[in-house]
Amino acid sequence: MEKRIRLALVGLGDMGSGHLYGFDRISECEITWVADPHESNLARALGILKNNKPQVCTDHDQLLLHSDDYDAVVISVPNYLHRDVALPFIAIGKPLFLEKPVASTLGQCNEIIQAAEERGVPVQIGLVYRYSNVYRRMAQEVKRGRLGDVTMMWCKEFRDPFPPRDWFYDESLSGGALVEKDCHHFDIFNWMIGAKPVRVFASGGQHVIRRGQDNLITNNYTHYAPRNITNSSIVDHAWVTIDYDNGSKAMLGLCMYLKPYNLTDEGLEIGLIGSNGAQMVAKKDKSIDISGGEDFTKEYIDLDVVSDSVDGGHTGSQKQRYAFLNTVRTGELPFADLNIGKEALLIALAAEKSIKEERYVYLHELI
Repeated sequence: MEKRIRLALVGLGDMGSGHLYGFDRISECEITWVADPHESNLARALGILKNNKPQVCTDHDQLLLHSDDYDAVVISVPNYLHRDVALPFIAIGKPLFLEKPVASTLGQCNEIIQAAEERGVPVQIGLVYRYSNVYRRMAQEVKRGRLGDVTMMWCKEFRDPFPPRDWFYDESLSGGALVEKDCHHFDIFNWMIGAKPVRVFASGGQHVIRRGQDNLITNNYTHYAPRNITNSSIVDHAWVTIDYDNGSKAMLGLCMYLKPYNLTDEGLEIGLIGSNGAQMVAKKDKSIDISGGEDFTKEYIDLDVVSDSVDGGHTGSQKQRYAFLNTVRTGELPFADLNIGKEALLIALAAEKSIKEERYVYLHELI
């Protein structure tokens, strides 16, 4: 029997506690350490454990003192802390699972990439859709040529607000709503279209969650109690268009103030149109419809949405954890690696810049 991989987890908020729960259910690994500065997070997260009894510390600096006790690290801290937490672990050669986005700025993203390449450390980014049965099937259908070339894509992300935590609503800390939320979807565009994004135009602003007013924030998936956010500097809605070097186009619509928000309603929608006139649409992270094309085919694909997650968690969430353990064990390059994360981040940063400057932003301007 192979030796179990020992993990340390840094950050036990919503994302971190989800990873704690998921890795706790995998027999091939052992959670030896956790770190979080908030006693309430620690108490709540440790209460979900069934199979592990990790040691506890309050920050990653303390964790570095015990580096012989773990083989790899899972980092789920706020975006603005990604670089400062990731770099010390890279320096001591620990493989990382780093939640998306890579960082809140391109400069910090590049620092992480440079350090990982110089040290030869694998870093998997938490672009969970890359591991979803739904979107992997979509990619398979594209590769089979069901649509010819993918010429147009769209994403409809109409949902409730971020959790009521100050850093989400401070652009200088999160990178902005499009960086924090939609790097996922920009990555799906890049994946399916298979070309390089060239330029971005975006329009957005604050309709409901406004700077300088009390905004009572409630969120359907967070464990944090509702509270007022008064100084939001992020957009609560946007339309983003992306042009690719092969002529393909993609568009994303974001709304962050939908009430009531229920995943059993419309949910996320991602669609593609191909050069042969066919259309493929994924809905609610559960099913795919393919219609049209040269033979006017119509097909509904009801997918397995259980095996890639755990206990109803996010699509692909558990499969990405198994994939990370495989990377730690074998050294294989992660499917969602740092450069893939950077490509998605570039689109998001360009979109944020486009909103402010009211113009097309070419990606080469940012590099």
